[in-house]
Amino acid sequence: MIRKAVLALCIAAPLAACGETEQEADATRAAATFYDIVLSERTSGVPEAEMRAKLRPVISPDLDSLLAQAAEAERRHTERVNNEEPPYLQGDIFSSLFEGATGYEISGCDEKGDNLVECDVQLVHDAEEPLQWKDTVRLVPSDAKTWLVDDIAYGGGWDFAPKGTLKEMLSAVIEAEG
Repeated sequence: MIRKAVLALCIAAPLAACGETEQEADATRAAATFYDIVLSERTSGVPEAEMRAKLRPVISPDLDSLLAQAAEAERRHTERVNNEEPPYLQGDIFSSLFEGATGYEISGCDEKGDNLVECDVQLVHDAEEPLQWKDTVRLVPSDAKTWLVDDIAYGGGWDFAPKGTLKEMLSAVIEAEG
């Protein structure tokens, strides 16, 4: 709720008032669309084809390809072990927390050159004891002059939080079943 109010103010106000360039504002909106989809769908592990289709308009072709390859690697793994082992990736792969986020706020996007914008995303998981953390979403420009999510750098600091990035994790699964 707060995220939507802040985002609405930034969109309605002049871009300079929110301290963002037009590119950063466009990237913020793209990241928000991505997180709206991810939080509404609550997937576990590598998303199935239907979820990947929902994400396709807001993710880069490279990330889409890695997700499809990782899904195929997971399928081969399940077949190879006769469904007697769990998949390589379980839980929410789009955030640092296995259970996934229940809310988010994009706290700022910074241009890192013509072909990359990074946005800090404050995530929360509402539970008996709420947990908050920050991940960083990386966006690249599309041919249609919009921004697409290309990777996520995990920022959770607890013992079992994933380290590195989403693309590194997907690549490891693909390599394991290569």
